Parts: sequence; C-alpha cells; structure tokens
Amino acid sequence: MTISIKSIKTVISNFNSKGAVLLRKDQAQNVSQIAKEGLKAPQGSKTYDAVRVGRNYSPERCYTDIYTFKNESGEIINRYIKKVDDEKVADTHKGFFILENWEKDLDEFGDKVMQIFGKRVRSYTRENGKISKITEDFFAKTDENKPFLTHFKRETSPAHSIDYPKANIENIQLEERRNGQKTKFIKNKYLVDLYNPGSSRLLETKVSSPELEKVSQNTYFLPYVSNKHKFAYRMLNACIADAHFLFIEPDVSLFKSASKTAGYFSHNGEVHINLKSSKDLMRPRISLTETIGHEVGHAKWDEKTILYEFYKFHMDDGDFLRHYSESEIPDIKYYKYSVDNYVSPIDNAEGYHNQFCEKVARKEGTKAAKKYDDMDVMINKEFPNLHGFQFYDPNIEEDDLQGFMTLLQTLK
Repeated sequence: MTISIKSIKTVISNFNSKGAVLLRKDQAQNVSQIAKEGLKAPQGSKTYDAVRVGRNYSPERCYTDIYTFKNESGEIINRYIKKVDDEKVADTHKGFFILENWEKDLDEFGDKVMQIFGKRVRSYTRENGKISKITEDFFAKTDENKPFLTHFKRETSPAHSIDYPKANIENIQLEERRNGQKTKFIKNKYLVDLYNPGSSRLLETKVSSPELEKVSQNTYFLPYVSNKHKFAYRMLNACIADAHFLFIEPDVSLFKSASKTAGYFSHNGEVHINLKSSKDLMRPRISLTETIGHEVGHAKWDEKTILYEFYKFHMDDGDFLRHYSESEIPDIKYYKYSVDNYVSPIDNAEGYHNQFCEKVARKEGTKAAKKYDDMDVMINKEFPNLHGFQFYDPNIEEDDLQGFMTLLQTLK
C-alpha cells in the first residue's frame, strides 16, 4: 500500500509539539449513558464530559481518558482519569467537595468580615490495580479584588525501601499565593512507619524564608500518621520525640472509658490515654495534648530513675553524667521516693495533687500544651486564610477521612 506525502502531513499535523492529539470530546452527556463506558456514576452526578487524548505519537497504545462528572448545578463533583501506556494502566479517582463559606474577622468586634471559599479534593491512584498514591488537596480563596490562595497538600505513597518494607512516604505542602507577592511555603517529606502508628521521621524540609524554618522542623508539625485517633497519635509522637528517650520509647495505648481518668503511665513502659468517646475531638485538643505531655513526662522521669540506679552501682558506662548532672540527683531520688509511696486520688485527693511525681508531670503537661498553643499561633499567623492544616478547628468530625484513608491498608 502506498501512502502519499500529503496524508502523512495530515496525520502529523493532528499532534502538538509534545506528541498529543485530541481524539474525543463529548460534553454534557447524561449519566444514564455512563454504564456503556464501563463506569459507575458517582452519587449526585447528572451529566459527564468525556475526553480522550492520544499521547507519544501513538494514540492506539498511549492515551488518556478523562471523565468529569457534574451535579445538576454544573459543579464538578468527581473525576476519573485513566492513563494507558501499552500494558501499564494507571487509574485516578478524584472527589471534589465544596466547603461552607468561612468568615474571617477583619476587626476586633467582628463588624467587618471577609468571605473565604474552600474546596477539598481527595484522590487515589492505582497502577495496574495496586494503589500507588493517595492525595488530599485543600484550597481556600479569599473574596477580594486581589485574593489570597492558600493550598494545603498531603501526598502518601509506598516507601519502596529495603530497610523500611512497611513504610510510607508522606509529603506535606502548605503554601500561600497572591499576585504581586512572593509565594510563602513549607514543604516537608516524612518517612512513616506502618508498624508503629504515630511514628514518623522528617527526611527533608524546604521553606520560603528562614522564619518558617522553625515551624517546619517543629515536632508538632507532623503528617497524617494513622487511620484512627489521628490527633492523639500525632501529639504522642511529638511529645515522645521531644523527651529524647535514651533507651526504649514507651509503648502507647489509647482506650475509651467513661471514667474520669484522662490517662496514666504504667511502669512496664506504657503510656495510656483515655479518649473518652468514639471521636478524639470530643475532648479539646489542648486538653488532650496536656494529658499526653503529662503521661509522657512520667515515662521520661521513670527512665531517669532507672538510669540513676545503674549509675549508683557503676553499671551505666557513664551514660548518666553524659545526659544529667549531679545537681539533678536530689530531684530524681525524690521522684522515686514519691512513686514508691504513691498517693492515690481515691484515697487522698489533696495528697495526690501535692506529691512530687505529679507536680513534675504536670509541668511536662503544661510545657506540651504551651508548645501546641505556640505552634497553633505561628501557623495561623503565617497562613491565616483557612489553611486546612491540623491546627485549624475543622467544621466536621476529624475521623471523616477514616473511610478514605483506610485505602492505605492495601499498601501493607
């Protein structure tokens, strides 16, 4: 068969300089037709747009299908993207959620307010049937002539590491943009251990200014680390990291009880925190942080007493004096005496409150609560326009992501 030069030029002209060509563009199709495409219509969708783009100058072997679903108002609520490269297939599902308008007070009386519009986009990608990436984007835009756009992004993917076979890479990005101004951002990369909920290690950080360095490396600035009790695990991880345990970090146990006990430390090395309900946000975050700091403080002082006992019998290899001074010995001995002669709040409420071991633990709890509050203030000062980060009080239950993020379990 002979192909003319003219027909070759006609085919080539369909492609752009990057080897892409538009093969299909159907708009406002009724969702009743979507089953013919081999797809299921998302709840609330009324119409869909379908686009196919050929790629790499090989539209039969390399192409991308994009299905965009809209509600009856014409707003995008879902998008499905299928990318085919010969035998490699990547499917991405995106859900779009319009958030309720948020008002920012512009004066101390609340007489002047500014509307902020928010949108959350959640997506996950499968490559040949296996989840390779989970992403959440939070966009907020102020209602003014020159608006601020705040973007929070969290991206999770398998670490693919021989040393960490059960770990995820968590990328956190928080940025603020405005025309005519330099972009302000924090970008952190974490290694999250799936064997140990709440455990994460900062691998890399990038910031737009030296002032944000302190924020980005703060232990309380953490990624999503668990598919339940997220805030409690984050704060436990932060408080434990701040304590700099010399031996083994304490085990963590979260429980739910209607009792008045907020938490306790058992001297077998476990920190127990009572969430008191099915949702961890039922307790104020700063109160929960104070309890966690208090109980982790007990664990740290327990370690001090153990190391001191080794020091007394010359069995510490010099570790005690490398980390503590002799001037601290009286308090450590006093703490041990207080624990050995512990006063239960049931037997004597005043004696319980005044005993030395509880006094020092309360100081640790106060320190943790202050650090949380300081971090909250810094984040809100640097990114004031509904940034969507962990310190903003959500208008929905914190566990609303549980169903979505349980997809992480398929990575295990």
